[in-house]
Amino acid sequence: MTIDNDNVAYRDYYVRASDTDMFYHATVPFYFSAIQEMGGEHAAELGISIEDLQRERNWTWVITRTRVKFFGTSSWRDTVNLVTWPQQPYRLHCPRVVEGFLNNEKLFEAMTLWAVIDLERKRPVRPAEVMSDIPPAPADKYFIDPEIGKIMKYTDAEKLREYPIYRPEPEYYDIDYNKHVNNVVYLRWIMEAMDEDILKAYRPSMIDVQWEHQTFSHDNIYGQTALTCDDGEKLSFVHRIMKEEYGKDDTVLFEACSEWVKK
Repeated sequence: MTIDNDNVAYRDYYVRASDTDMFYHATVPFYFSAIQEMGGEHAAELGISIEDLQRERNWTWVITRTRVKFFGTSSWRDTVNLVTWPQQPYRLHCPRVVEGFLNNEKLFEAMTLWAVIDLERKRPVRPAEVMSDIPPAPADKYFIDPEIGKIMKYTDAEKLREYPIYRPEPEYYDIDYNKHVNNVVYLRWIMEAMDEDILKAYRPSMIDVQWEHQTFSHDNIYGQTALTCDDGEKLSFVHRIMKEEYGKDDTVLFEACSEWVKK
């Protein structure tokens, strides 16, 4: 990774065969992994990684929201050029933009809302307390509005079709340094819950996700997916991951909405 004088970071990501589907197209989890990795690596280069914060302050980074707009597709052996920068605090969040380019054409654009959590108090830390360590890029040169509105939630959407309940099981390698299921795993789960024919015929044009609560090993969880729009060329869906709670209402762990266009 290289970082310029504006605190904008650059890195190339190679698309491996294991990052692709049966058509050698990069998968949705690949993009979300790259987006998360860019933010994490940039923070680590500046000395405030998750490991640094936990060791020195008993804090940690978490991502609460990510919206990605896709403009194309990458494939096996492609090199995706990634660019990222932090922005001024937005409410209790530290917004970060990640953009991907392929052959000098924009491949995707992501707005991610990061937060710092005090692990002892289980409360957010004011962004100003960390922004001195990771200064924002100049807004006159690098800025995307972090006000992306409320996510379309599963219960709010008018559904054309609801798909069968999907029941993944958190596994050992799904758990990360924060001792909970890694953010990218949720993207794998909602893709696995979708109809295979849709994944074969369509590619994502937008995915908006929100992590509501943590998921831990041995939690009893299930995923729900519903089609909300089908105009012949574009499909829209809502997704969510739920935790079964015996004796009370189930807990929403993760919400998402997505739009897809024909390949």
